[in-house]
Amino acid sequence: MKNGKRHLILAGLVLALGTAVYLNWQFAPSESFIAPTRNNVSRTDLGKAEYVSAELDSETLARQNSSLAESRLNRQTARDKVLDELEKQLKDTSSDSAARSQALESRTQHIKTIQLENTAETLIKAKGFSDCLVLINGDKVSVLIPENDALTSEKVSVITEIITSQTGADISNIIVTPVK
Repeated sequence: MKNGKRHLILAGLVLALGTAVYLNWQFAPSESFIAPTRNNVSRTDLGKAEYVSAELDSETLARQNSSLAESRLNRQTARDKVLDELEKQLKDTSSDSAARSQALESRTQHIKTIQLENTAETLIKAKGFSDCLVLINGDKVSVLIPENDALTSEKVSVITEIITSQTGADISNIIVTPVK
């Protein structure tokens, strides 16, 4: 008797679920499940990006971005060359252990510098700057900021605070330069 009631209840639930699925399918919009927007964007426009800043013309922005991008590319190229050379020295079986040890130490220092530069750039961008490029050379640190960020003494102090906290560099060894 118990099994009969359970089967009857189960059959009723399956029937109710089937009915709900059928009604959902029948009354669902045939186009898509995407909610309409206020400005009636078509499906072909989804994912397209638009430049919305009214402060700079596109030529100035492109020049600043290309300058920083070129510097970033030059930095990456130089890094790749140095790291490739150090990797060759590490893999060279004919070199002595002192040379390999020095190559490993130098490689570790380069990787640490890369991480410090990336962290500092991320933190500076998080403070509202549109872009930046941090270059660490020994105890000297250079920071390139687009000119459209309108550097003020407060913004420079924010940048130097980030650099000193991340790299331990002395304030006198930090140079913040606007890029045209």
